[in-house]
Amino acid sequence: MNSFNKHVLFNSILILAAFFVEARGQQAIINMPSADITPRGQVFLMHETQVRGWEPGRYWYGTNFMTYGVGKNTELALTTYNHGGPRTPNAAVGLGFKTGIPLFRKSLAEREVQLTVGNMMILSTTGRGIGNFSYGHGSLRLPRTGTRVTAGISGGTDELFKKDTVHFIGAVEHKLNKRWMVTAEWFSGRHDFGFFTPGVLFHPTPETVFVVGYKIPNHRSNGKAGFVVEFGIFLGGKEK
Repeated sequence: MNSFNKHVLFNSILILAAFFVEARGQQAIINMPSADITPRGQVFLMHETQVRGWEPGRYWYGTNFMTYGVGKNTELALTTYNHGGPRTPNAAVGLGFKTGIPLFRKSLAEREVQLTVGNMMILSTTGRGIGNFSYGHGSLRLPRTGTRVTAGISGGTDELFKKDTVHFIGAVEHKLNKRWMVTAEWFSGRHDFGFFTPGVLFHPTPETVFVVGYKIPNHRSNGKAGFVVEFGIFLGGKEK
């Protein structure tokens, strides 16, 4: 079995296993770190496929996210990035955390104002060494519509981004009803994450979430456009 098929098999097993596990659900931005924090005692799993099935530049890459809520509005994270084909130099494993800092919870509770910070230590699986991915952003919900707007700064090294970079990140999330949401996110700059990605989120049940998006590069040097498909679940825990 070649390397590409091994990655396809691994990610397929993860997706299928998810359907047989009791879970609790949450909403997520497509690729940008979200203001949502995994509740204490729960594990959140998400598989992401990025795929372009046509030439030129045909590709398939799988990324897998796992977070664990440790309380105090903090989660620990383990992520495998960019395993698939054609083989890419920024395939890696990330280890880190994300913390939310709520603001104005008494005076502006309905706005859900929050600062979010996070850091990932990046371990290259292609022999490029150890790198870093750090980010911070602020978020709030707009009056009347409830739309959540997020904006901040992200930075990282070439082990993940294919170059050392600091750039703007931003996103909009708008809930249509209990099951459907539209969203859009943007990483500015010329690097491997430099895409604008609109998408749609669907909760088939309160416990599961599917995401379909389309990534559009800021510049042709960032890569080719393609589809993003995700499936996420929660495991265990009692806190909602």
